[in-house]
Amino acid sequence: MLLFPFVSFGQNLEKIGKKDAVKVSGGIAFNTITYLESGVVVPSRDPFTWYASGNVNISILDVALPFTYTYSNIGGKFTQPFNRTAIHPKWKWINSHIGLTNMNFSPYTLTGHLFLGGGVELTPGKWTIKAMGGRLVKPVEYDALEDNTNDIAYRRWGYGVDVGYKDKGYSGELILFKANDDLNSLPFIPLNTTVKPQDNLVMSVKGQAKITKDLNVQAEYAFSALTQNTLDITELAADQSRFLHKLIHGNTTTSYFNAVNASVNYTLKFMNLAVKFEHVDPGYKTLGGYYFNNDLQNYTFAPSFSLFKKKLNLALNTGFQRNNLSSNEASTTNRWIGSINATFVPSKSWVLNGTYSNFSTFTRNRPISDPFYYQPADTLNFFQLTQNAAAMVSYNIGKGDLKSVIQLIYNYQESTNLSGNINNAGAFGVGLQTNLVGVPTKVHMGNLAYTAQFTRIEANLTLAANVNQTFIIDQNSTFFGPTVNFSKSLLKKKASMAVGTTYNRQYRNTDVTSNILNHRLSFNWNPKMKNEKAGSFGISANANLMQRFAIESMEKDVHQLNLFVNLSYSF
Repeated sequence: MLLFPFVSFGQNLEKIGKKDAVKVSGGIAFNTITYLESGVVVPSRDPFTWYASGNVNISILDVALPFTYTYSNIGGKFTQPFNRTAIHPKWKWINSHIGLTNMNFSPYTLTGHLFLGGGVELTPGKWTIKAMGGRLVKPVEYDALEDNTNDIAYRRWGYGVDVGYKDKGYSGELILFKANDDLNSLPFIPLNTTVKPQDNLVMSVKGQAKITKDLNVQAEYAFSALTQNTLDITELAADQSRFLHKLIHGNTTTSYFNAVNASVNYTLKFMNLAVKFEHVDPGYKTLGGYYFNNDLQNYTFAPSFSLFKKKLNLALNTGFQRNNLSSNEASTTNRWIGSINATFVPSKSWVLNGTYSNFSTFTRNRPISDPFYYQPADTLNFFQLTQNAAAMVSYNIGKGDLKSVIQLIYNYQESTNLSGNINNAGAFGVGLQTNLVGVPTKVHMGNLAYTAQFTRIEANLTLAANVNQTFIIDQNSTFFGPTVNFSKSLLKKKASMAVGTTYNRQYRNTDVTSNILNHRLSFNWNPKMKNEKAGSFGISANANLMQRFAIESMEKDVHQLNLFVNLSYSF
């Protein structure tokens, strides 16, 4: 701690006196990019660019001290790790955090919030104990010149403890977290600021039980009591005061929130059933996190099956989500999500896979009250549906020196939007109660590929064809083309090279809009050093030539060549 007071690291005290207590590693790299083009008036980039980079990592008792440096023909940059202060001494089942750090208790309590202070994580036997305390927010005073009325901040302190116990499939966890703003941390508070001092107490109970060999249940309940303005002096009636008010400076701005998360998982030899439920109150918030999803209720059902000696596997997942739980918002949104995946492997040669997913959203708006004008809310409602289906067939043939794979892939995606007089909607559409017709966008994608693996000469050859079609209103966009790739290992697998060509032709309706030929060449070499402790060396070179052929008589052919060279050494 005295030697490295300005470093973010974690010490493993068990390595004191051992050979690996101190380690040094790193590397250097040099890269060049050469760019040539013809057929254009103004070059789009520099013809030659280079940059060098290096890094050194010093590890002392698992303390990582990384130093990096980059330099190029446009400038350089050096970085070092002394920007944040934190130490993490570790010994056996004791792990501590001191300085500017963060910890996680649960998604509804303390979740990743940075704090300046200390924390500890203990794992003695079947127990898990976490505790933290420190400053969550640094005070920001009012600046009359900047007029930062909405950027000022009180100094915020936070404290928490998380105690858990786990044994034989059963576990329980209790979380307490407290945070409050220091009223005396700001010398001056402008009257027109929206920033108010807050006080928060959060409690959470988590549990998991393996009721039987096949049945597992887990749940979490969180409760947050939040006073959003401790300066409020409005008196409370006797029946409005609660015992928690003394702990959080309770007043008329105090709110109480609940969050529940539960799941049941049932497993058999051929089947798995999972049911999940989540409820988060509108406005749910704690001072232990930067952002919380709230005002939602989720239902999820996810069964899966393994049949015919695991040759056929089916997985389904469907869920429903709704918001505006308090019915106070201007609109209510319902979401339906569903997917199914099937994989069939009848033999070692055949593999068949199919998937389908559906995502739909329906937003209903509430009418705006106006004594002189009434706007039917149904005319403002919105429905969106996205469906995706995919299929894949793969066939393996050959053996010995020649093995081949033939693969066919097809994907279909459709998206539709509707807005207007929609009374109701379901997972797959709006039904027959409206004459509205959406504007669907349909996309078809297909790929057919043949790959040959030549085992004796350590080479691969791929022949493929691609096609893509997009339909929207009266517009039809299509592009297709073949691909050829060849790769081979060299120098006893110390090096490799690859070469390939792709041709793409694109149409819009019946007009040709693009005609491109793309060539690729790459080489990689990683020679072994006589002394492996001395490190490793690598060379790679990649070239890409793009030929865009003219479509109109007044156009010119465009040629672009990119050449990348990389030299690297690591130790």
